[in-house]
Amino acid sequence: MKRLFAAAAAASAQLAFAGNYDTWQLTMLEDAAKEKGAVCLDGTASGYYMEPGTGTGKDKWMVHFQGGGWCTSLELCVGRAQTSLGSSKGYADEKETILAGYDGGAHGLFSNDPKVNPDFHNWNKVYARYCDGGSRAGDVPNPVVVGDSTIYFRGGRILEAMLDDWLGKGLASASDFIVGGCSAGGLTVWLHLDYIRSRVPDSVRVTGVPQCGYFMDLPKYDGTPCYTPQYRTVYEMMGVNASKTMSADCLAAYPSEQWKCFFAQYAMPFIKTPYFAVNSFYDRWQADHIVHSEQRAPLHALRDDMIANLSRAPVSSGYFTYSCVNHCGYLNHDAGWATLTSGGMSLRTAFSRWYFNRSTVRIAEISEEPNQNPTCGSHDADWLQWASSRGHFTKDGTCGGRDEDTWLDWAGLSGHIAADATAILV
Repeated sequence: MKRLFAAAAAASAQLAFAGNYDTWQLTMLEDAAKEKGAVCLDGTASGYYMEPGTGTGKDKWMVHFQGGGWCTSLELCVGRAQTSLGSSKGYADEKETILAGYDGGAHGLFSNDPKVNPDFHNWNKVYARYCDGGSRAGDVPNPVVVGDSTIYFRGGRILEAMLDDWLGKGLASASDFIVGGCSAGGLTVWLHLDYIRSRVPDSVRVTGVPQCGYFMDLPKYDGTPCYTPQYRTVYEMMGVNASKTMSADCLAAYPSEQWKCFFAQYAMPFIKTPYFAVNSFYDRWQADHIVHSEQRAPLHALRDDMIANLSRAPVSSGYFTYSCVNHCGYLNHDAGWATLTSGGMSLRTAFSRWYFNRSTVRIAEISEEPNQNPTCGSHDADWLQWASSRGHFTKDGTCGGRDEDTWLDWAGLSGHIAADATAILV
């Protein structure tokens, strides 16, 4: 666990696309930590990086909520609190590394290069760091003592504090606000989009762009529960039901199973704010951790269940799904979002058409087998052989498949820490 970010920093420096991030500034929410208890797992203040908008983009905002999984037990949360996914102690030193490549960093949709990002390059951009371990949803009032350690579950308060700060810096008078994130950050969007909408003036157009956060409530390949009980543990352990950021309608719909509202598929029917979902229907993380199989039948079940749920999205929303066995590998990647094509459109074109023209965009080429899309990129070729050879599918089929010390190996090859999808090494 302690080695996690140090290793990630070294690998990201090798994999990431070089860039100049001097225009991005770090803000630490020290006052919110002291006055509202909005703190990371280790009790430090939360924070974010921001690049101010210019010209026609000075009144337009977008945020990316960093991903990075969850801690699913008290002991794992104690360990996570010693890393940069549970503490803000290294945020100043980590700025270049994070913006160079974590979740794609300041690239793709977040790029300030008009050649890469012609429609959004000059917007106000916020990269919100992730340090609560629960997709910004927890709210346990008192510190939690675990042996000789003390940790805090305050993700919901962190989200509130960030919104307070952004509203005071110009979001309240903005014309547009795009709320994005990947993986656990994508789930953040699914869980809290309507709450974010409620905090922003009606004059601001708010839309969500959850990427690879549509984690499914599915058993593993043999029909036994695997990751679903762990999501329930996170929900209950972190006091998610007490957070004002969760959907009250969803919680009311599942009075005896409120933990289900921690899944996008159960939260989605209650979301009123328009969104544009970006997801692989053969999502690499879910193949590894949820269905636990490289076999076609479980992967097809993942695909079919995901698309069946997404197809119920309201008419104001859209989605771009694809067959690449990938996780967080395209939207915030310079090459990836411009070249990944499905349904006759690149991801970049599809999102812009949906956003600016308010066109109906619902792309799901479900007849494609894993990586059959020729624009996936060579970094995803022969993934199933790679996954099996590296032990991502445990020999006995038990839940797990990784620990935090091997997370970098998985994350680097699935898109979390490379800025250009073509730079990922397999």
